[in-house]
Amino acid sequence: AVTRHFLALALALIAALPLAGCRQADGPMPQQQADTDNRIGDLSRDLLAVAKGEASGTQDFLDDAKTFAPNSQVEQAVERMGRKLADAVKGRALTEQAARQLAHSSWTIASASELSERQYETVREDLRSQLTAIGVGQPAVDAIVADAATAQAAVSTRPRRWYEVF
Repeated sequence: AVTRHFLALALALIAALPLAGCRQADGPMPQQQADTDNRIGDLSRDLLAVAKGEASGTQDFLDDAKTFAPNSQVEQAVERMGRKLADAVKGRALTEQAARQLAHSSWTIASASELSERQYETVREDLRSQLTAIGVGQPAVDAIVADAATAQAAVSTRPRRWYEVF
């Protein structure tokens, strides 16, 4: 009886092992269109203007960031994140490279609709690192990253597969 119980337990364990290795497959990164690089450049210049304290910088950044949003729900989420991002870079010594990285992350967050949870987490961690590198405080970074997660959830069209539950 003990051997039979042990054999049944061993078979159940062996059957469960393949499922334990299942994870969400990575999705495709958003494809850049012909004008995407120029539009990311616009976002970058907008962030530089915000950092320098130009009056129209924040609104220009928000207007440009929202153009990547596929619908009004994503647009609202991108605007919330973008407003906090603009507030965080105001008065900071932002380099062109740092502005470009933040602009690219903003584009990815607003445009990537088929990424896995792991990929979304990587994008958010990249954003966190970029903000920390320019001296943004932890509470502001956490708020921006939380809004990035909300924006990513709004833009995501990728359903979870049955095997991703394990």
